[in-house]
Amino acid sequence: MINLSYTLPKNEESLTATRSIDMSVDCEQPVYDIIESFSDFLKASGYRFKGRIELISEEEAESEDEIMLKALAETIFELCTEDDSDEDEKGDLGDVEL
Repeated sequence: MINLSYTLPKNEESLTATRSIDMSVDCEQPVYDIIESFSDFLKASGYRFKGRIELISEEEAESEDEIMLKALAETIFELCTEDDSDEDEKGDLGDVEL
């Protein structure tokens, strides 16, 4: 059995009548059902998110990481080239003292 428990912080007790949430999940169930139960537990505890929690393989995770890093690198490159072209248009501003 998997036991999940959440107790509301004292400073938030005036916001709701709920004081705690306890959930028991059968560990003999398929992992996807356990993940769904955990997602339900998070939502019941007040966490709001769009989408779902998924289990992905290490290969899929590495592939997604590579795609995100490539997109980040391209964005940084574009920002840097935009800054360079802005400086060319402005010309030499001379020394700036702070």
